[in-house]
Amino acid sequence: MEWLQLKNIKPKHSIIADNLFITKNNEICFEINDKSVTFHFEIVIINRKSKEKMYLDFNKMDDCILIPISQFTGKTLKTSRWDMYLEHVQENSKVISRIEQHVESTTERISGKISIDNDMFVVPYMTKDHKFAIYICSNDQYLKEKYPGYAFLRKINMDNKSGTLSFKTFIQMDGLKDFKVTNILLRLRHDHNQQMVVHEIDVKDTGVNKKEITCSVNLNNLHFQQFYWDVFVAIQVENGEQRFIRIVNDSYLISKKLKHRMLKYTIHTDDNYQIYPYITMHGGFSITYRQKGEYEALKYKVNEYVAFFLYRILFWYFSFNPIWLIHEKYSETAQDNGFYFFKDCYENHYSQKIYYVIKKDSQDTKNLTKYKKRVVYFMSVKHLLLLIASKLIISSETKGHGYAWRVSRGVIRDYVVAKKFVFLQHGVLGLKKVENTFKVNSANSADLFIVSSDFEKEIVENDFDYHPKNIAVTGLARWDVLEDKSEVSSKAMKEILLMPTWRNWLEEVEDGKFMESDYYQSYSALLQSKKLNNLLKENNVRLNFYIHPKFMPYVPHFHTNRSNVRIIQFGDEKVNELIMRSSLLITDYSSVAWEMHYLKKPVLFFQFDLAKYNEYQGAYLDLENDLFGEVTYDATTLVDKIEEYIHTNFKEKPIFTLKRNQYFKYNDKQNSSRIFNEIKLKEKDLVKRGDLLSVIRKSDLIQSTWFRYKKIRFVRNLGSKILAMLK
Repeated sequence: MEWLQLKNIKPKHSIIADNLFITKNNEICFEINDKSVTFHFEIVIINRKSKEKMYLDFNKMDDCILIPISQFTGKTLKTSRWDMYLEHVQENSKVISRIEQHVESTTERISGKISIDNDMFVVPYMTKDHKFAIYICSNDQYLKEKYPGYAFLRKINMDNKSGTLSFKTFIQMDGLKDFKVTNILLRLRHDHNQQMVVHEIDVKDTGVNKKEITCSVNLNNLHFQQFYWDVFVAIQVENGEQRFIRIVNDSYLISKKLKHRMLKYTIHTDDNYQIYPYITMHGGFSITYRQKGEYEALKYKVNEYVAFFLYRILFWYFSFNPIWLIHEKYSETAQDNGFYFFKDCYENHYSQKIYYVIKKDSQDTKNLTKYKKRVVYFMSVKHLLLLIASKLIISSETKGHGYAWRVSRGVIRDYVVAKKFVFLQHGVLGLKKVENTFKVNSANSADLFIVSSDFEKEIVENDFDYHPKNIAVTGLARWDVLEDKSEVSSKAMKEILLMPTWRNWLEEVEDGKFMESDYYQSYSALLQSKKLNNLLKENNVRLNFYIHPKFMPYVPHFHTNRSNVRIIQFGDEKVNELIMRSSLLITDYSSVAWEMHYLKKPVLFFQFDLAKYNEYQGAYLDLENDLFGEVTYDATTLVDKIEEYIHTNFKEKPIFTLKRNQYFKYNDKQNSSRIFNEIKLKEKDLVKRGDLLSVIRKSDLIQSTWFRYKKIRFVRNLGSKILAMLK
């Protein structure tokens, strides 16, 4: 089997085939009766998206073609569709032709499935226009392809006193007259093995291939885990297999009811958890189970609607007074790029109405004392009013950090989603893949993306799919105040900063599982190292261990009785200050490494779980060859490297000094000024109303109408053409 690249495929004509099926020996079999195919030929499949081309091994018996499936095993094949071609000689030239067979029934288009590696299957099938193709997919995807169907939410009601959720669903199966609805299935989104089955349903036939399902279930009797449970109808199809059809909402009224009548549609448990139904961004019907948030009390809902009605009254005032809102992580800090940009704007561009959002009880409110005229407290009426009225949200985190982002219902969230967003970044890109969070057209995508160098701009263009006009190379705002404070006094204690990042596979796990992890075991071993402790004491050096805010619940599990080791919780000290005081940084994949490199200080990388990190998170840099510091993979080697840097007075090695110009464009303390100028330059484009395409995507009415009628082929084709015209 040979892999090649092919672009601009233009088949000459179609080759008529017949009798596509799977043999007992797991071979794809079909017959070619076309008399124009008389010379040697090849069977070719071409990936529909990437245009990758693959020649298949096959055997020929008379007019029958036999393609062994064994040649697909051992390949890294993800879900994909491959169109099948026959490459042959015609009139003394090589041509490529589609293979096709005409069938009438939808279910006859699928010939079956053959298992290959990693719970994946090879599925030969005919496209809707009767062309041969191969689908590499999971079993669920196979059943969805073979038995297409729709399940729409029609009615929903909640008795939150008893905990009973009742809903009615309409289901239609295309081309399958005889099917049986067996149950309603709730499936945990991040772990499909976690399922709950509801058998108490009432099913009525409403047509040849249509049924109506009524379900009533007491949610208090189900054993939920956090967070999101998607709701499916389970049906039994041919051969006794079960097909799970996702219930989607195509009712505008239901969308609005679940968003705005949260008191009626929420169950509160005795242990401060809540359960409620909701509609996902893509119209899916789901149930959330999570802890009640701090800002979900009744008074904050009152604040929301008071702010909403005040905005309606003051609409014209805000139209002529554009407001920018700035926040940082969870609206709890004032020490990152957001704060330093706000500080510069307050001092140098006060006429621009820019406000900083922070929680009233945050320790960092003291950093904002000089600027209190432009500070608003998180989730206050004033904050929510300005949030609705603002033209721009500017942040070093996602937009959601400037609002109680877990609050998925109510009037404010829609305004937040629609706001134009300038992303100041939390740190330089390179060590951690985050395009799934900030990719263009995602929930967190930015209208202006701030970067520090052309190297970083290239990542945002290629991996995040941003247009160059939406990227500004300025440098980071907090770098304007960076200075080396590690040599203030020759007698002062030297400091080493140990600052690892978080792990997405350990976020919000139980304490016991966290303590069993490589992360906890590796850093605990380092903190308890006798050699490290002796090194620190003998050389008057302090190690500051700063734990990532996402791991704050696990801080109590890290402990040490070493006098020269401090464990610092998020918010206790400014990260900028720790960086400036430190002579050496030890990190794993944290973007804080760039700050130290910017200050011309050495960095040690401690990557004990590199293989797992590459599998679950990944990086844009080659972590084995492109880093600007030495890499260690165990605590013992790390301590040896620390000793080496202590004895050389923490001098950066020349090989890493040479990399600096590649990664930084500016070093002139004018980054905030450049950011402000870029925003002002593009402000008219940034704050203008969204185009028709964005309006369509954000309209509940249009979305629900689309879900209702997209099953009609004419409507689906028309919708695709309209979207193509608007892009």
